[in-house]
Amino acid sequence: MGNMRTAFEGMIKDIKGRSAFYKQDWTNGLRSGFRILAPTFYIFFASALPVIAFGEQLSRDTDDALGAVATLTSATSCGTIHSILGGQPLLIVGVAETTIIMYTYLYHFCKQRPDLGRELFLAWTAWVCVWTAMLLILLAIFNACTIITRFTRIAGEGLGILITVLFLQEAIKG
Repeated sequence: MGNMRTAFEGMIKDIKGRSAFYKQDWTNGLRSGFRILAPTFYIFFASALPVIAFGEQLSRDTDDALGAVATLTSATSCGTIHSILGGQPLLIVGVAETTIIMYTYLYHFCKQRPDLGRELFLAWTAWVCVWTAMLLILLAIFNACTIITRFTRIAGEGLGILITVLFLQEAIKG
């Protein structure tokens, strides 16, 4: 937990550690020719199909305020930016059931509030995302990922059970 006291220390270590391999990652990928196509298409379809499915669920839950096009655009832009800047070109970036639940809750919260309503749902959600991004940036600056060593396996298993229950609930709901 000592790394959390020095701002940017984790980011600087990550940049120094990856900078030596960044150019090599790109040149090796481009030199591989057609061999790179199979994993590229696999990752594309492995990430695109769930995004479309979750987008349809989001469309149903938010009365078409958000949908498959929005989730596909978001996953594509975030995946592209992360593959260029993040140092992991084959990382899958997408949507999860917990994200759908959050947006559904935000939508119903906005609908029930007369000062927000359905009309301001996207603007209000954008501000929620801006504040979330600020919190995540602060966590990255102070290298908060080091606290993961404090969690036991039961925390990960509990999250897995939660996601399983959420999937079952959606399947039963139809």
